[in-house]
Amino acid sequence: MITRDVVNFWEAIDSLKNNKDTTKIFQTLVIDRATKEFKIFIKKWNIKAENYTVQLKRYPEFYRTLRRNTLRLINSEDSIRAIVKRFRGMYPGFVEADICIGIGNFKTGGNIEIANGKNYVYIGLEFHGLDSSTIIEELSPAIKDYVSRSNFYRTVIHELVHIQQYTHGQKVKKALKGNLLMNRILNEGIPDFISQLVVKDSNNGNYFIYGLQHERELKQKLKMELKTNGSGNWFGGPDILFIQMPRDLGYFMGSRIANAYYNQYGRLSDLIEIKDAENFIILSKYFQE
Repeated sequence: MITRDVVNFWEAIDSLKNNKDTTKIFQTLVIDRATKEFKIFIKKWNIKAENYTVQLKRYPEFYRTLRRNTLRLINSEDSIRAIVKRFRGMYPGFVEADICIGIGNFKTGGNIEIANGKNYVYIGLEFHGLDSSTIIEELSPAIKDYVSRSNFYRTVIHELVHIQQYTHGQKVKKALKGNLLMNRILNEGIPDFISQLVVKDSNNGNYFIYGLQHERELKQKLKMELKTNGSGNWFGGPDILFIQMPRDLGYFMGSRIANAYYNQYGRLSDLIEIKDAENFIILSKYFQE
């Protein structure tokens, strides 16, 4: 576990009391001092000092109230190790990864990278470091919706599932490769379901609450669109699409298909080492319910 980058971020915030050159402080104390693990994701997601400056000015109350819980989380190593151990016990083929925890530019809440022969998971605490005391009123509607599912421990497991998917050979990659909606639904939904299985009684967010309330009509809509290309309005998109519903309902629907399959067969390895997306959906019997 790499947590130094979170400490660097808050040290930069504290340094602003005596130095008003915000961008220089973030460059010097966050970007230049970044751990080698965080540097991988700084490059991948183009994290910049000037973006920190803009966001701090735009969301001062958010950052002020974010701090306490982020420091609590990076000191919860025993809890993190416990959930990873539980996942490892459920899946004998488990492959390890270094977990880098940072605060970025609202570009990714969780991500993976395989570099230099090592596996890396990244968790962005500006998305997944919130608790009930964090003030979110300053955030945009899209970010507010995303942080409604702020869930550090589940995100750790979600990204670790992606590591397993990417390190178990070409069959998994082939099964989920391509532009069909069903491939992305399962690629994200399977890790979401497994994270729910491993981490119990945790925040589900707007997309899960809405999904359960409207599952019947969502199921009918998805059934018609599974073999279409692209993401439709199941992942992301312009804010105007999500006035009446949450973003990223594709995560929810994929998790429900995975749940239905797991209830039929009880084999976690089938979910992680999926070989045929279409056959997986048929065997789940989700659309027959």
